[in-house]
Amino acid sequence: MQRLILLLIIALTSCSTRQPRIDYAQILDDAEERLNNAESLSEDTQLSEALEYYRTFEPTDSARLSQATILTAYHYWWKGESAKAYDLLEPVAGTDRKALYALYDLAAKDYDFEACYSYLSRIMEDEAERGFENQQALATLSYYIGRQEECERLFENLPQYVKTPSDSSLYWGRVLPNYADIISDYGKHEKAIAIQEQILNHYSDKDSMHIAWAHASIARYYLLLDRIKEAEKHVRLSDEYADDDFRNNISMSSYMKMLKSTLDYAKDKRINVMEWANFVNSLQENAYKKQAITDAKEANNQQLAEKNLKLTIEKQRTQIILTYVGLALLLMIAVSVFYYRRKKQQIIEKEEELEALRQLVSESQVNTEQKDDRFFKRIVLQQLGVIRMAASNPTTANQELLKRMKEITSQEVNVVALLNWTDLYQTMDYIYDGFYTSLVERFGNILNEKEIQLCCLLKANFSTKEISVVTQQSVRTVYQRKSTIRQTLEMPEGEDIASFLTK
Repeated sequence: MQRLILLLIIALTSCSTRQPRIDYAQILDDAEERLNNAESLSEDTQLSEALEYYRTFEPTDSARLSQATILTAYHYWWKGESAKAYDLLEPVAGTDRKALYALYDLAAKDYDFEACYSYLSRIMEDEAERGFENQQALATLSYYIGRQEECERLFENLPQYVKTPSDSSLYWGRVLPNYADIISDYGKHEKAIAIQEQILNHYSDKDSMHIAWAHASIARYYLLLDRIKEAEKHVRLSDEYADDDFRNNISMSSYMKMLKSTLDYAKDKRINVMEWANFVNSLQENAYKKQAITDAKEANNQQLAEKNLKLTIEKQRTQIILTYVGLALLLMIAVSVFYYRRKKQQIIEKEEELEALRQLVSESQVNTEQKDDRFFKRIVLQQLGVIRMAASNPTTANQELLKRMKEITSQEVNVVALLNWTDLYQTMDYIYDGFYTSLVERFGNILNEKEIQLCCLLKANFSTKEISVVTQQSVRTVYQRKSTIRQTLEMPEGEDIASFLTK
């Protein structure tokens, strides 16, 4: 029982002090979800801890280590520490394709088109990576880094890489319009118009936003060709096909405003400042509105975070209190059990002592004047005041006798003061043919008074329990004294002391 309680206390204590284990896998998965949603990782400070954890984790978890490396690099980039991000990814990019893609993505975010081109070229060394998206990205990067011939060649070859509906959607919706703009930038406006007319035919009666965008682009090409009438026509068509998505898109609406202002200048040599001011003010107002909404969301999230933190602290505090209350209860139970067992043991011991005293009384009440053990025991009990009561009150259930016996066993009566060992020594010599005198002559110089008394009681055939009662010593003390006597007299451990002394 005591062991069980001790184990419970240790378990509760360890639960109250043990630090919760950090789930680094969950930290990585949560961060990756935010990354996929284009959210900032600047506050994900535990990512570097997760990276160190998986660097030392055994056995090595390659997938988690790669994930931790990439996400930590993005964390550094969001904090404005681009150099640390690149330094983290570069050493593993040779063997980790995901790390190489991360480098390509970060270089694109930094508008480092030379680095983008280099990373993408390394990626496309693997034939499996030469799909449509990478091909069109490489063509666009060729434009940004001034490789015109390569740019046109790559764009012209793109149709052969279109394999899926998503490839086709991307090709017609974004890639081909971009190619038309690039060709126009190279001065090939007629070819750019022809490409945009292909787009108009493709989206005819399908998608008004793409049609509006194509007409706007054609209007710009005609402006560059100084063909104002055609430019006006396509601006008007762009307005007719424009839907809410087109008008609410800042890039498209800004482009249209620029296009109309340029057209006004080309026609009348004037710039309508009021229209531009109203347009810029509307953009500013929308920006303020969006910022206000964002600030309100952040404030609300901050309040929720503070409430959650308070709830967490309260929960932890409650758990700590409950743990200590549990420990206190367990301690009380342990003390109670210990006290109960100790009390029970004491009661058993007192009952045994009382039974030993009853046995002494029973033996001493035999009416005999013979010189034997019973005679000596009777003398001892007479001195303790027990026999006197037993003689005058022979009833076995006599309460006074029991009370006296219990007083002796509970040490309420000082037997040392009652026992007259001078008389008892004389009785020993009388009954056992000078045993006491012989004992003192032989061993009086090496045995002390308590040990001589114990030898006399052993000679009178007192049991260990009886000796414990009449001397008011514990059974353990009696055993220890017997062992000491054997050692002093150089006796074998198991030999009877009384027999040895009688030799």
